[in-house]
Amino acid sequence: MSNRARNVTLLLAALAPACGDSGGNDDAAASSGSGDVASTSAAADTGASTGPGDASTGDAPTTGEAAGVTYWRDVKSILDSKCATCHRPGDIAPFAITTYDEAHTMAPVMAASIEDGTMPPWSPSAACNTYRHDRSLAPDERATVLEWIAAGAPEGDPADEPPPGMDPPPIAYDVQLGIAEPFTPTTYPDDYRCFLLDWPNKEPSYATAFNVTPGERSIVHHVIAFVIPPGEVAAFDALDDADPGPGYPCYGGPGGEASPEAQWLGAWVPGGAGGALPEGTGIRVEPGSKIALQMHYHPLKGAKPDQSTIMVRTAPSVERPAYLLPLAHPGWMVDSPEMTIPAGEADVVHSFEIDLGTAIGFLFPGSPFGVGEPVLAHAAGVHMHTLGQRASLNVRRGGEPECLIDVPDWDFNWQGTYELSGPVRVDPSDTVRLECHFDNSKGTDKVKWGEGTGDEMCLGMVYVSAL
Repeated sequence: MSNRARNVTLLLAALAPACGDSGGNDDAAASSGSGDVASTSAAADTGASTGPGDASTGDAPTTGEAAGVTYWRDVKSILDSKCATCHRPGDIAPFAITTYDEAHTMAPVMAASIEDGTMPPWSPSAACNTYRHDRSLAPDERATVLEWIAAGAPEGDPADEPPPGMDPPPIAYDVQLGIAEPFTPTTYPDDYRCFLLDWPNKEPSYATAFNVTPGERSIVHHVIAFVIPPGEVAAFDALDDADPGPGYPCYGGPGGEASPEAQWLGAWVPGGAGGALPEGTGIRVEPGSKIALQMHYHPLKGAKPDQSTIMVRTAPSVERPAYLLPLAHPGWMVDSPEMTIPAGEADVVHSFEIDLGTAIGFLFPGSPFGVGEPVLAHAAGVHMHTLGQRASLNVRRGGEPECLIDVPDWDFNWQGTYELSGPVRVDPSDTVRLECHFDNSKGTDKVKWGEGTGDEMCLGMVYVSAL
């Protein structure tokens, strides 16, 4: 493989936080996963429920005083924290449930999705680890919402609404950058375009939070921001100057072979929400750097031009400088060894094991930590395409492996990175194992590594800091 960023790019194009709490990070993503989240939301939320879950048949009052579960006293806070992060006006979900009228109208649909476990979407296995900003419904929350729906979705008294919880204050972003002029993609079916943005800070700083505002959500499939260090800016300026239109083509990364030191700053995918990186950590950005904003467009006839923006919160220093490490077998990308999924095979397994010190030294040779030193893993994610079935990342040491993330039922449309409830120490003698399972039992052709949705990937990501 000719450059380190190739590995970074392939991973982070897909890993980002998917519709999570605004207080945490992707592909990361991030991100990560440029899949269309709307298709899953719509599929999970279209069936109407009958019987106990059908609000339209309940005899309980829907307004005024109610002895049982009510919207204002019991349900609103659950919906706001676990559902309305996506189900709000202008976001990716097919309907909003931010008001009583909205929630009452959609109660039968909500019941069907809650009962079958498709909503709220939450991929990591609880048996693996625990995570901050968990969107899944706790058993008591699930029971409360279903009881409310079965009772006819009564409103109750607005005065009964509990006081707001101890949510963190809104993030104060101090850097806002965006595409200079509206851009209309013209390459079908997918258009990958990069736009160079000047980093404004005149002193070294650390990104401690990141967010994206897509300009035209109907055509934006993912956004990735790469930090281009000062020594590489001229090469990227040349790429930009060589293309007559705004920006330049950048399929697969921020700029072909010109990016050996580029690293990921943040990402957005449909349904995703940005936010703060783990407390006390941040990604360093040098003065004179540029941001290569990679846009993955899926053009639609009649769509408006896009003019997306990013926001970053910075700090002059952090307790623990951090990096986002992509983990994949370098040989998979150059067919040595091949990552092949034969036709007709129901459970094809590909795995890879590496120590994080080697990964840090390979991807970030100027890193002040990691090579021969222990690190802290704060967040983890995995990425596959549509044949993926399950995937996991484990820290392997002398005894039982310690699980960072396990996604037992992979859904291409809901993927992201997940912040651990507490960081995991990884020593130089430890290794991290990535394992992916694929099902090509219905396929007639073998599938190999590639960036297209019809290709496949087996990628992991770990957000690490100094100890």
